[in-house]
Amino acid sequence: MRITSIKSISFILIFLLTFSLSCNISSFSGKLDEGSIEYDIVYLQNEKDNPLISLLPTTMTLKFKDEKSIQKIEGWMGIFQMSGIADRDNNSRQATLKIMNEKYFFQTTMTGPDFGFDSMPDFKLISSDSTKTIAGYLCKRYDVYINDTAKFSIYYTDQIELKNPNCNNPFKQVDGMLLEFQMSFQKIPMHLIAKKITKEEINNDEFNVPEGFVKVPKEKMQETIQNLM
Repeated sequence: MRITSIKSISFILIFLLTFSLSCNISSFSGKLDEGSIEYDIVYLQNEKDNPLISLLPTTMTLKFKDEKSIQKIEGWMGIFQMSGIADRDNNSRQATLKIMNEKYFFQTTMTGPDFGFDSMPDFKLISSDSTKTIAGYLCKRYDVYINDTAKFSIYYTDQIELKNPNCNNPFKQVDGMLLEFQMSFQKIPMHLIAKKITKEEINNDEFNVPEGFVKVPKEKMQETIQNLM
């Protein structure tokens, strides 16, 4: 009886351990698979040359869960809002734009056209041995070369678990979450750096286009932003 009880307890412990590993493999890998990242935005133009900069958003948030993500910027006390939603398992992306009472979105695939941030000229990424800790995460560095000239550096971490994490910025080929990088918005260059990374439960509704948004072509979205800028 005693031997049988010991065998039974051992079986139960092995089962529980196996179940826990299979259901929570990401936590054992040490990688963050659900949470949010808050970035500071610094615009690389002088406000004297472009007074509009003082009105532009100064933060960007990115939330992720189950191979889905939403990247959002908001400004002018909620009057302006733009987001990029990606569902990697369903090969789907949506871009949303809200300016006062105008609410639009367009839908594309993971490899379809981008919206919001400017495309970059052809560039090369040269890896570096240099590392940097950003918001508590160790990051590796790439130097960005345009026309064989080093322009700036970007930093990414492999400690955040999300496929194709940079699908809504110009550095899609980087296999790791960018925590410091540069890009342009309506020809205004901007520098982004993560200031806070939080492990938290994300509501699935975050990855849906809100009610009241009208589906339009990308050209309509671009025209609306150009009229604002």
